[in-house]
Amino acid sequence: MTKKLEDYFKEFEDKVAGIVVEMIDPDVLIIYENFNLVIRFIKAQPLENQRDLWNTTVNLLNASKAFNDEMKEDIRKELLEDCFIALENLNYTILRSHTQKTTTVKGNAEKANKPDTTVKGNAKKANKPDAKFNWQGSQTELVYLIEKLYEQGFLSPISQPEKHWLTAQHFTVKGKNLNQKNLAKARDNNLKTKKGKPKRGEEIEQIISAAKNQNPSKT
Repeated sequence: MTKKLEDYFKEFEDKVAGIVVEMIDPDVLIIYENFNLVIRFIKAQPLENQRDLWNTTVNLLNASKAFNDEMKEDIRKELLEDCFIALENLNYTILRSHTQKTTTVKGNAEKANKPDTTVKGNAKKANKPDAKFNWQGSQTELVYLIEKLYEQGFLSPISQPEKHWLTAQHFTVKGKNLNQKNLAKARDNNLKTKKGKPKRGEEIEQIISAAKNQNPSKT
């Protein structure tokens, strides 16, 4: 009988449930080793099937009851981050593969077309789909803004790792790309401060409050 993703995940989940994780515990490595079996299974599948398998794994991780204490919950978050990074890399690989195929098919026909150097052509380049919003404040302020947008119902609820992944996908801070783990640390640092917010947190709250007044359905 051919094993499926769910079979590999169930074996991994049983291993997690059977381990009591302490602060320094070699058994933690066993958890990651068993999750690697899930990862290897996904990567062995056809490229076009891998996205669905990664999304299924994210759903299984979120729904699993095996991560039943604080230490295991931290491990779940790390594994979710690994899944989102794998999805990001997969999307890039698929996009690059598709671009290469398109280039090969078009061949010399593309070379015959002169590049569009008009104002209209430059505007199109400036608005390319993969362009990111360049936040001019601090990374901590951006994280706080995103948190407040979710908190006030402007964005649909998702898991914390997904928030950081999407933020890294769509924003830069003063031209620099973002890292999911650094975004998570920035959020934790906000929570640890006396006010629970960055220096310009009140300004961000005022902006969101004004937006809510413009959209009564969010109040």
